[in-house]
Amino acid sequence: MNSGSWYWPDVDNLEGAEDACRLAMWCAMLVSGVTALLAFLALNGIRILPISGSALVDAAIFAAVAYGLSRHSRFAAVAGFVLFLIERIYMVIQTGTIFGAGVLGIVFLIGFLNGMRGAFAYHKLKSQPATPAGASPLT
Repeated sequence: MNSGSWYWPDVDNLEGAEDACRLAMWCAMLVSGVTALLAFLALNGIRILPISGSALVDAAIFAAVAYGLSRHSRFAAVAGFVLFLIERIYMVIQTGTIFGAGVLGIVFLIGFLNGMRGAFAYHKLKSQPATPAGASPLT
């Protein structure tokens, strides 16, 4: 990553916006993979969390979100953030405690938020005319 921090990357330039999208893409891939694994285990009678086999649909959706984020899609970025937020809220309701969201869930939520920031900044920066080397973009 360029500047900023892992939890709040700088999206003022094209490279930073791409990095933020890439971070969210990896979050979506990890969510998709873990969800698919837990859903397959649930289908085989091994229940670790309150996840059923129907969670394979969630895994497929997050795989599609990851693909969209790899293409810097604003729709995929917003969809990933909103869907993950809804799932965290649902998990808090199911467990009855705020700790149901989990620390890792909050880290992923920040990753998806940065993916939104990166996707919107990427398209904004891509639409701006290129400035010659050495010239100030404000002139």
